[in-house]
Amino acid sequence: MVSPLFLFEDIMYVEVLEDIDHQKILEEANSVKVTLGKGWADVDQVGLQGHKPNLNPEDEWSASIGRVNKLQYPETYFKYPLFDIPNINRLIDKYGLRRTRLMKSNPKSCLTFHNDMTKRVHIPLITNEDCVMIFDNQTFHLETGKVYLTDTTKRHTAVNASMNYRLHIVGCVYS
Repeated sequence: MVSPLFLFEDIMYVEVLEDIDHQKILEEANSVKVTLGKGWADVDQVGLQGHKPNLNPEDEWSASIGRVNKLQYPETYFKYPLFDIPNINRLIDKYGLRRTRLMKSNPKSCLTFHNDMTKRVHIPLITNEDCVMIFDNQTFHLETGKVYLTDTTKRHTAVNASMNYRLHIVGCVYS
């Protein structure tokens, strides 16, 4: 029997890297919105890393969000922690992530099919079975409590076919 993580001639789209304490990570993510004085309804993305050390998170949280070709600095510059979130920052360091963000998907939404320049680590915080990623017409639901490596250099999309928002930590892999 073929593992569901290995499809089409052993191309790996989604790999579980480790199990984590989901509640701790979610609490830290919620502390970010409290620090910024915002709710998840108010933002689609929050950058967790700045382009130089000791930046004020209230001023810099939006510098690394949006399309990569519209950033003021190269993606690899976003490597310095903006928030005091030790468990999340440990995971960011462990996997050598850059331009790590909290990314919300609104209910009933879908991204266009696209390819990213690098693989991505996904840490689902709020999700349900109707939130999926699709690679080569194969559907993957990323559960909470796990850290995933996704090969987003392959053609893919993300779909939130539910009535609730989805929230992931997403970091670009450069190590």
